[in-house]
Amino acid sequence: MSFTPPTAYTSLANTGMQSQFQIGSPLQAVSEVKTFSLDPIQMNQIEVTHLNSPNNTAEFIPGLIRVGKITFGGNYIGDASQLAISTHAQARDIFNFSITAPVQRLGKTLTITGQGYFDSFKQGPFEPEKPIEFEASIQMTGSLTYGVA
Repeated sequence: MSFTPPTAYTSLANTGMQSQFQIGSPLQAVSEVKTFSLDPIQMNQIEVTHLNSPNNTAEFIPGLIRVGKITFGGNYIGDASQLAISTHAQARDIFNFSITAPVQRLGKTLTITGQGYFDSFKQGPFEPEKPIEFEASIQMTGSLTYGVA
């Protein structure tokens, strides 16, 4: 049997430019964010091996989904949106967050919403030839809602 290559097509990928990360209620964009990423699913595994498992192989089934973290960072300018990070952390509150990003060659918008709390906030380095930067992470507290429109 000869190989038949799949049909070629043009990618619909685009960069993260114009994406926005918002926190609070009402939602407010965090200023000068340069990067963010999320780890929405960490699947726990449950071992179900028994005495007659095939080929002397351990068997596993998926457990509960453990939501992960959102990390983000950028230029630290000390405005209200960035100062809110320490305020939320000190209050130990759970707040709303929202991510909006262009997808499909700017043809659609991805929206991700959920709740979480700050578990990390870093500032610096403070150097003569670099902007002062910050990095923070949010522990998500439950499932996320995804939409593409």
